[in-house]
Amino acid sequence: MLKLLIADDERIIRETISKIIDWKKYDIEVIGLCKNGIEAYDMILDESPDIVLTDIRMPGMSGLDLIREVHQTDIPIQFIILSGYGEFEYAKEAMHYGVKQYLLKPCNETQILECVLECKKDHDRMMRERTMLQKQFTLYDGMLHNVISSVINDCLNEKQSLDEIVLHYEQYVDFHTTGYHLFYVYYLEFDSLPEFLQQLKVYVEKEMSQVIFYGIYVKNTFLLFLQNSSGFCENIHNFLKNVHLSGQKVSLEIQDTNYPSLKILLSDNTDRIMRFPMIYYINHFHVTAICNYDRVIFQIQQLYQRLRGGDSEKSDQVAEILRGIDNIDFLKQLVSSLFLKMSSNSQMLSPVGLAEWLTQMENEENLDSLKDMVVNKFMELSSIRETEASISPMISQIYSYVDTHLEDSSLTLKQIAENYLFINVDYVSKKFYKETGQKFSQYLTAMRIARAKQLIAQNPEEPVKNIAEQVGCGNNPQYFSQLFKKQTGITPTDYIASLGH
Repeated sequence: MLKLLIADDERIIRETISKIIDWKKYDIEVIGLCKNGIEAYDMILDESPDIVLTDIRMPGMSGLDLIREVHQTDIPIQFIILSGYGEFEYAKEAMHYGVKQYLLKPCNETQILECVLECKKDHDRMMRERTMLQKQFTLYDGMLHNVISSVINDCLNEKQSLDEIVLHYEQYVDFHTTGYHLFYVYYLEFDSLPEFLQQLKVYVEKEMSQVIFYGIYVKNTFLLFLQNSSGFCENIHNFLKNVHLSGQKVSLEIQDTNYPSLKILLSDNTDRIMRFPMIYYINHFHVTAICNYDRVIFQIQQLYQRLRGGDSEKSDQVAEILRGIDNIDFLKQLVSSLFLKMSSNSQMLSPVGLAEWLTQMENEENLDSLKDMVVNKFMELSSIRETEASISPMISQIYSYVDTHLEDSSLTLKQIAENYLFINVDYVSKKFYKETGQKFSQYLTAMRIARAKQLIAQNPEEPVKNIAEQVGCGNNPQYFSQLFKKQTGITPTDYIASLGH
């Protein structure tokens, strides 16, 4: 329920507005009636209303003064100006502060309600956008942590230079142009690490919720790094200097350095951490141990190179190795690195879909369930890579055409064959089945559902009928829902709900 605050120095006006309309009917609660701007400002600070309807002229603090003061805070409020005929210039000035609605006295019940409902619509839109941005941030945050931990793991265990390693991940992270800031925290004992991370987590969630932090811990030393942002680095330095840990006798020592790029930061510091037998990567303030499983990593590397060369028989051997890993943190780390590499060269894999899957993997705490999840995904990725490696230019053209015309509800293989390829449809149909192992209709359905899942992940608030239109099922949303459930086992609505974690 949205909260409405009414401010007017005339008691009869503010009380009439509060009573003349059944606000609860519109899911709105009147939380206060204020006789001047000072009262209104205090109530705004205490109650954080969503909509404020205020007179433009009031004693003590005018409505315009009130808007100016609130504009300097981070409280998201929709203002409605209530002004007399000769006060329009004041209302115009309020527009500079983002005020979109104003009412001219005298006004009636209908005008007031229309204005408030318009503000409610704007508020709802802002909340949807904020939810979508938070969802995007969460996916982006998760993907970046997987990338950075994978790069670190590769630096420790692969016989490649950093230049060669980052080539696998450049599509996900800017290694070259974005500056980073690194903090070294010395004399941090391992037993005090959980307490330190908890204090850091509380501080970040309160002061810097939209900043992504990366952390590495080796013997008594914590490396914390983040993108250069105005003001944030100084703030985090001050926080680290004042951390107090109950179990430690020695004070922490802080050293910080600016780097022009992430690659230079990694190049300057990976050699230092490679000397330690155990390295701990901090993913969302959770400690993940990176172990020196040289033999396992070497085998995976060799088999992966064979897979890249087209030797699909090695897939079963990789799956067997993955099932043999009993350290859940190491399995997650290894799989994250492997799948990012496998998807980086695939045109059929969506970064959003992979980010979504990696997030689900990170949340899985049961080792047996994780192994099943990992092996199934690995076999799926191997199958996609094998398919991509064996298709002819004609099938590639069909893939490309489908990708760019997926919203066309009349899309058929006959249409593509006759109007795009200029080849007999029967020949194209047989060729498609021979090379891909599936009928065109099966492929088209799979692509539509995959695109629908990607669109839903990008904007969970988008109506299902709009999603159906964007994937070529707009003429029959009910059919789209049935198709989605048949392919995924759940309805689009249930899938949207499953993303809410």
